[in-house]
Amino acid sequence: MKKNKVIIVDDQRTVRGMIKRWIESDPNWEVVGEASNPFEARDQIIEKQPDVMTLDVHMPEMDGIEFLKKLLPQHPMPVIMFSSSTTEGTAITLEALDAGAFDYVTKPSGTPESLIEAKEDLLSKLHAALNYNVSLYQNTKSTTPSKIVSAKRHTSFKTKVIVIGSSTGGTTALRKLLDDVDESFPPILVAQHMPENFTALFAGRLNTELKVKVIEAKDKQLLENGTVYIAPGNFHLEIQKLNGELYTKITQFEKVNGHRPSVDVLFDSVVNCGIANQTISIILTGMGSDGAKGLLNLKNNGSITLGQNKETCVVYGMPKVAFEIGAVMYQLPLESIADKTREIGSK
Repeated sequence: MKKNKVIIVDDQRTVRGMIKRWIESDPNWEVVGEASNPFEARDQIIEKQPDVMTLDVHMPEMDGIEFLKKLLPQHPMPVIMFSSSTTEGTAITLEALDAGAFDYVTKPSGTPESLIEAKEDLLSKLHAALNYNVSLYQNTKSTTPSKIVSAKRHTSFKTKVIVIGSSTGGTTALRKLLDDVDESFPPILVAQHMPENFTALFAGRLNTELKVKVIEAKDKQLLENGTVYIAPGNFHLEIQKLNGELYTKITQFEKVNGHRPSVDVLFDSVVNCGIANQTISIILTGMGSDGAKGLLNLKNNGSITLGQNKETCVVYGMPKVAFEIGAVMYQLPLESIADKTREIGSK
């Protein structure tokens, strides 16, 4: 059986050894190279042609982010960042994703629980990386959208709310999608799979880049046009109706489909509020199936549903499952979704 090949890049021998043991505990994978710095890694990548690379951030001579930016144009491949610097809520994690990293795993703290969690996280993301659309690496570079709102883009919306679900690759996809959104849009609620403390940073960055206001959602906020509400990490985001008005609802019950926030929880709350027929629902790139059943529930209750197509997804997982069960009414490239939303919402 042909095994999938990994190269490990980390300046600490003990960390490289730990990652190697984890990876090779799965019979589908083999470590074909180890490097303590990007220059060693470059030579091994050319020789070994790995399928996936794990990459540390802080290394001698050249940091991992700079190496990532130099590497991908020449050798596009899924790269999983593995570093204490890519902990929850730090700017360097977003920088790595912007530079083209597929995903990240945080180095464990040393407790048995953290070791198990990190190992499972890494193996899960390695498998997902095999479906990574490497042709999109150039689309993960940072952009600086304009805050200037063009009057001709404004639309008179009849839709009450827009809900979006996303996971792996979603940070970049959301930025690109929301760059085509202006203040005339109805409230937009987003469930993006992210850890705690990470979402506030992500929302803050989007808020400085986009035409619309972007915030990390808090409990019982009145939904307002031209505002994007990002589900806080480790919490579920829902919509609730109070005295005839729509508000956010933040809860922390058990994970759904292995996630908190869960896309299905957000989507189902729209149906529970009785506003599915006044909602546009969108599912973007991501591994797994979270959001697929919720999108079907929305469609069956009158929502217009959109899914990102395979060609523009970093991982065609969530949208694929949704499409296969008949939940997606319009399957579109990422760059067409905002315009389609504008067209549908004004009817």
